[in-house]
Amino acid sequence: MTVVNFLAYVKRVLKRTDKDVEILEAENETLSDIASRHDFEAYMFQSWVPCVVKQEDYPLPTDLLHLQHPIRLLEGTGTNDKGWNLKWLTKAEYDAKEPNPHRTSPSDSEPSCYTVYSDSILLYPIPDSTDYLIEINWGKVPTTLSGDSDTSSFKAVWDEVVKHGTLFRMFASLELYQEAEYWRALYEQGIAKMIDRDMDKKRSHIGKVNTNTL
Repeated sequence: MTVVNFLAYVKRVLKRTDKDVEILEAENETLSDIASRHDFEAYMFQSWVPCVVKQEDYPLPTDLLHLQHPIRLLEGTGTNDKGWNLKWLTKAEYDAKEPNPHRTSPSDSEPSCYTVYSDSILLYPIPDSTDYLIEINWGKVPTTLSGDSDTSSFKAVWDEVVKHGTLFRMFASLELYQEAEYWRALYEQGIAKMIDRDMDKKRSHIGKVNTNTL
């Protein structure tokens, strides 16, 4: 649903025609709140990055919100090459195995473990070849909607839940707290229902890859 259509959708309940800016702000806040709660399909991506010989750290996307664990290592340079899950380590465990990855001659081999630190993936052992790809599944921070023709990444099935969240925030800002609580309850029920729906899809192995670049 476009921004202009969503404004009309909300104003049918709000009964105010002077709150377009505030409604849009409430919609963006609602989308951010939904995305922060669960790795919903609408904001999930699969990306690959090639390994570099003797390089241990690989920056994560700057707009990353969720990182699904474990990450995978593919043996080869193609996204269809065979791969396997890497073992996740705490930063302390990683440091015990690789106390100084920046030394002149660090140990290098086929990576089998990783940790996440300072917005980067750290591999161990440090790659000894360029014939590896790191594969990650991740959720992104929602893009802020602004123009009349902008649309969110969530499918139409989410429109009612986003409306409930937007109305909850709008009535709260108008200090109409009884109305705000009514819409907040509908919003929370809607999110719970969508989480159940999303988990059912994942259990059925239904999904898609939205992009393949990092």
